[in-house]
Amino acid sequence: METDPVREYGEALTVVTVTRRGRPSVDGLRASLPAGTRLVVVDTASASNGDRGDGDVLRLPEDVGRAAAVNRAVAGLEPEVGMVVLADPRVRWRPGAIGALLAAAARHPRAGLLGAALRGVGGPTGGPVPGLLAVARGRLPAAAGAGRTGWVSTAGALVRRAAWDSVDGFDGRYLDGPGGIGDVDLGDRLGRAGWLVVSVAEAAADVEPDDTIGNGHGILEPHAAGRHRYVRDRARGPARALAALARRAPDPKP
Repeated sequence: METDPVREYGEALTVVTVTRRGRPSVDGLRASLPAGTRLVVVDTASASNGDRGDGDVLRLPEDVGRAAAVNRAVAGLEPEVGMVVLADPRVRWRPGAIGALLAAAARHPRAGLLGAALRGVGGPTGGPVPGLLAVARGRLPAAAGAGRTGWVSTAGALVRRAAWDSVDGFDGRYLDGPGGIGDVDLGDRLGRAGWLVVSVAEAAADVEPDDTIGNGHGILEPHAAGRHRYVRDRARGPARALAALARRAPDPKP
């Protein structure tokens, strides 16, 4: 008899963040976490070829991009970990924020991704899933307020691991940072798989000035390349026209 491929996870929580050659520092992020919270740091382009030889640091000798780095970290977590917080190193959680995300997840058992209210970010941090024409033109409309939405920035978000598994996590082909088209893609695929994406206003976090959110780190691709990919993956009849429009559209100003 074949076994059920869907794994069951416990209720433990782990926070995952990604740095490149140890930068930026995760000290501020770590200090903002509730006492006893486990933090796994994925250090890409690391000179060390160890995997977890230094506590909860996963060192990758190559820069695979943030999305693929997070995928590797989540895949290596123990079965007891059923909730994963994705956090940019420059995010500082306000008191009670992570607890608010967990409480919202308990209220919404079909919520696969729950986003925090990020303060100090210039670009969009969530909103409805945009139409293909909007993506082709480089427009990601943002919607204020809490509750069900289409996508949220994974600069500060809680992921239900069962939901993450159901869509195989991030699409590692997207090389942009949090708040970009890779996050839109994740929210869209979770919605198509039957999961909810929820914005949690009471879960607040601050972003340090001169942050990298929206720019990513390490190996990046032009924003237009991600838009083209998103459109190509989803468009059917008008695929050629939309893809051509996306290629002509310039990158929006940050």
